[in-house]
Amino acid sequence: MGMTSGDDTPTRASTPGAALLWLSTALLGTSIAAQIVYPLVEGAGRDRATVVVVLASAAAMIAHSAARLGALRTVGVFAATAGVGWTAEILGTATSFPFGAYEYATGRIGPSVLDVPIVIGLAWTAGGYCMWWISSLVTSNPAWRIPFATVGMVGWDLYLDPQMVSAGLWTWDDRDSGLPGVDQIPLTNYAGWAGVAALMFVLLAALDREPVDTTPPAPITPVGWFCWTWLGSALAFLVFLDDPDLPPAVPYGLIVMGVLGVPAGSALWRRTRNRSRDTL
Repeated sequence: MGMTSGDDTPTRASTPGAALLWLSTALLGTSIAAQIVYPLVEGAGRDRATVVVVLASAAAMIAHSAARLGALRTVGVFAATAGVGWTAEILGTATSFPFGAYEYATGRIGPSVLDVPIVIGLAWTAGGYCMWWISSLVTSNPAWRIPFATVGMVGWDLYLDPQMVSAGLWTWDDRDSGLPGVDQIPLTNYAGWAGVAALMFVLLAALDREPVDTTPPAPITPVGWFCWTWLGSALAFLVFLDDPDLPPAVPYGLIVMGVLGVPAGSALWRRTRNRSRDTL
C-alpha cells in the first residue's frame, strides 16, 4: 500500500521561512479565537466571525505553504484549492452538479460572484492544504495520499455543512435524503465533495511531493487546525452550540475524519518519540 511515512526534512531554516511558519501559527490562533467567539454572539456577529475564521484559516495555510514550497508553488496550491473549489461551487449553484441543488444566502458572508461568496473558495484552501499535509504523515506515496486526504475533506464537511445549513448560510432543495439524523444534507453533497477533493489532490500531488517536517513550529498550523476541527467541532456541537440539529452530525464527523486523523496521529507520535530518543 505504500503506507510508510516520509523522512523528516527541515522546513526552510531561513529567517523568512521561520517567520512565515510563526505567522501561520498566529493566524491559526486568530481563527480559533473567532470560533470561540462564535457561540457567544448572535445574528450578524456570527456571520462576521465565520468570515474571520475562513480568512484567517486560509491565510494560515498559505503562509505555511509559502514557508515549505516557496511563492511560485504556493500560487499553484492556491489555484488547485480555491480555484478548483470555487469553480465547483459556481458550477454547483448554476447546474446542481456535482453537489446537488442548493443556493447561498445573499449578503451574509461577504461579496459574491455568480451567486457564490468569494470567501467560500478560501475555505477550500484552508481545508484542502491542511488535509494534504496531514495525509503525508500517513504515507509518502502521493497516490495513497489522495484518498486519505479526500476522506479527510469529506469528514470535515460532515461537520461543516450541518452547521452552516443550520445557520442559514446555504440551503438545499432536497432536505430528506441525507444520513440518518442529518436528513437536511443530501448524500449527493458528500459524493460531490469527494469528487472535487480528489481532483484537487491530484493537482496537489503534482505540486507538492515534499516530505513534511514535524519539528516545531512546522506542524503547529496543520496539526492544530485538523485537531481543532476534528475534536473541537464535536465538543462545540454537543456543548456550546444550542442547536438540536447539530449533535446527530458528531459521530459522522468524528469517524470519517478519524480515518485520516488516527493513523496520522499515530505516525506523528512515533516520529516525536523517535526524535526524543535520538536527542538523549
